[in-house]
Amino acid sequence: MRKYVYVVILTALLLLSAGCAIEKKVEKGDTVKVDYIGKLQDGTVFDTSILEEARNAGIYNQNRIYEPLTLKIGDGSTIPGFENGLLGMKEGETKTISIPPEQAYGPEDPSLKFVQPKILEEVPKIQEITRFEEIPRTFQATVSSFVNRYGKQPTVGMIIDLADWPGQVVQVTSTDVVIEHKPEVGKSITNEVTTITVTEIKASTIVLRYDPKVGDSIPTEIGNLVVLEVTDTTMKVQAMPQKQLETLFGVANIVESGDKYIIRVNPKVGDEIVYQNQVGKVVEVTADSFVVDFNHPLAGKTLYFTVTPVIIQKGQESGFFEKYRLFIFGSLLIVVFAAAYVFMTKFYSKEDKEKKKEKAKTKKRKAVKEEMNGELKELASNVEQVQKDLDTKKETKAKPKAKKKTSKKKKE
Repeated sequence: MRKYVYVVILTALLLLSAGCAIEKKVEKGDTVKVDYIGKLQDGTVFDTSILEEARNAGIYNQNRIYEPLTLKIGDGSTIPGFENGLLGMKEGETKTISIPPEQAYGPEDPSLKFVQPKILEEVPKIQEITRFEEIPRTFQATVSSFVNRYGKQPTVGMIIDLADWPGQVVQVTSTDVVIEHKPEVGKSITNEVTTITVTEIKASTIVLRYDPKVGDSIPTEIGNLVVLEVTDTTMKVQAMPQKQLETLFGVANIVESGDKYIIRVNPKVGDEIVYQNQVGKVVEVTADSFVVDFNHPLAGKTLYFTVTPVIIQKGQESGFFEKYRLFIFGSLLIVVFAAAYVFMTKFYSKEDKEKKKEKAKTKKRKAVKEEMNGELKELASNVEQVQKDLDTKKETKAKPKAKKKTSKKKKE
């Protein structure tokens, strides 16, 4: 019996151990929370999710929350080498993965690095400029901005009021609307600055003519242009610039130099430059120019990440066994214990019956033995009584004979 009990217990323990031993592993489609420390080849820590590590490395950012990074494997939210390095890892496991540039931020692209002179522009103090300007005949806006301004959805052919003349909707998509300017040739618009006249409508542009008076100020990006003379096609203007100007490369100083004004910037190494949603960084500065690099700061570098998956949440793409392993092993344990219960219940029931039969037989044998002992005792008692009776009779018969002999002697 003990042998069967030991076998059942050992089987259950083996199943339980197997269930515990098969830990969750990172697979494609899983959502993972992972702690990491990112280093360069020289050991410099450039990023980490761990507060203490950030402080020790001198890269602590008080505006950042330091906690495990949450990502879904396969959605491309991180560099490919980082996701690939996590595949197959278990919860709580720690390892260091090496990621080459091709699996990280790519090699450096020379075309994304350029030299920019510190002098951005030279503006003559007095210059002659054309009175004519061409603007595009159509422009594009978002549907949401159109609705916010006009309070209704755009439709092709709709006529709307623009700032200076009508406009017509010529194209509508799910997100954008294309509007065409509809001015009249010869129409003049006078604003707070000057008068503008529409002179010609071409296939893709509209020609405008400035009609200023002497002394008018025309605003520009660097300041005002004061009109000195006007001819049929040109006008002479004098620049009246600001002292400083916000530019793509930071604040520029506008200084007078002879017959012109110089717009000059003085960036520092490490300054960020944002252009068309791309972020570049000043990587070199000389006396007359500076170098702006729009490559990713880690482009061309091999990265080393020490990673630890803290929590693995299985996704729909995980294998059936991996996803339901706990349920499977739990079910197996239930089946084993149920079978063991049924087996041992039946076994013990049979054993109890055998014991009862054996006990009944023993009791019967004992009763028979006691009965026989009783009969033997009774028989022995009867034999003893008979013996006593015989002894008594013998004594009774022996006594008279002795008396007769005694009487004869007296007669003699």
